[in-house]
Amino acid sequence: MANFRYVSWQDNEDLKSDMTKYVGQCVKRKEILDFLKRNFPQYSWSIASIDRRLRHFNIFYTDLHTTVEQVEAAIKKELCGSGQLLGYRAMHKKIRQAYHLHVQRDFVYNIMSRLDPAGLRNRTVGVKVKKTKDCFVSKGPNWVHSIDGHDKLMGYQNSTFPLAIYGCLDTASRKLLWLRIWTSNSDPQRIGKWYYEHLCETKQMSTYLRMDKGTETGVIATMHSYLHQHHNIHEDEPTDTVIYGPSTSNQIERWWKELHERLEKYYKRKLLFLKEEGHYNPHTETDRYILAFVFIPILQRELDTFKEVIWNSHRIRCQKNTVLPHGIPNHIYSFPDKYDLEECGWIVNDDQLDEIFNHAKLDNVADDFLEADFRAKCEAIIPATENISPEDCVEAYIYIKQNFKV
Repeated sequence: MANFRYVSWQDNEDLKSDMTKYVGQCVKRKEILDFLKRNFPQYSWSIASIDRRLRHFNIFYTDLHTTVEQVEAAIKKELCGSGQLLGYRAMHKKIRQAYHLHVQRDFVYNIMSRLDPAGLRNRTVGVKVKKTKDCFVSKGPNWVHSIDGHDKLMGYQNSTFPLAIYGCLDTASRKLLWLRIWTSNSDPQRIGKWYYEHLCETKQMSTYLRMDKGTETGVIATMHSYLHQHHNIHEDEPTDTVIYGPSTSNQIERWWKELHERLEKYYKRKLLFLKEEGHYNPHTETDRYILAFVFIPILQRELDTFKEVIWNSHRIRCQKNTVLPHGIPNHIYSFPDKYDLEECGWIVNDDQLDEIFNHAKLDNVADDFLEADFRAKCEAIIPATENISPEDCVEAYIYIKQNFKV
């Protein structure tokens, strides 16, 4: 029986995949130990056993066989797209995770300083004046989730481009829980559906939701309050679990700046080019739908990558005048006891989820932002939007518009 714990770890592809992922994210071995103990409890774990198994799988923090040419080619590709807005730290994480090139950060810095010296200087700490940050306090993961919409890509009066983002952030760990892009972020049922999908995935809800008091948050606030009726352990009334306030004091609002600086500026230039050169008319329904057909899938992929590769796996450094812990958001969220925090979430079951789905009438929420026949016409011209790269999105839009038959 004693040997059963060690059976077949050498052939466990899930274990190999997880270890590769954490090393690619530059997670420290003591932090990897926490994840592996949780995910693979059938094996015994220690720092020494991690080292042995990493060697067995040929996984190394630094791959000495990686060439300068490989890294340079990857960085050049990123600099042609939205990666041109990334600093060398974020670029280093993306190179390691998206391209599986395990090199040191200085290696990436040296190549970027040669390929993009001006951009590197502009992103240097101290170039921009930083505003004083608010000090957030939280008991632990899932104590307060901060949700908000983001309209920077939509342009003048939030109506020029049909590209609206909505997201949710855990205030204790600063982990991004979900990000969605759609043609609008003002439909309360649509936002409620996104919240429902998150609950179905995690089977856990936060103690409090922090949001703006707008028409778009009505359904999600009602869903959250309704679910809390099943948990009467704390003294709050169910409706008190929703905290309203302006966006400026909502923690996710600070994160939108990160997204804008490191991703959105690249796409804003492309969108403005289409408009200023006469390729796109915001008052024409066909133009708006074609733009959504091309850009929304690309931007959703970019948001997913930014969430997991750039943000949730980066290491938050120790900051002045803050009581929140420093570390990797994924690790803080998963192991709050390591940071003198506590898990504050509440379990939700399938029956409760079915109740809110039916009460909120979420089955009426469309699964697509386009009508089926319009999408079919676009797909007849470009069948697979997943093959459109970020640098080709402008050309793809123009090509579809030129060949589109109303």
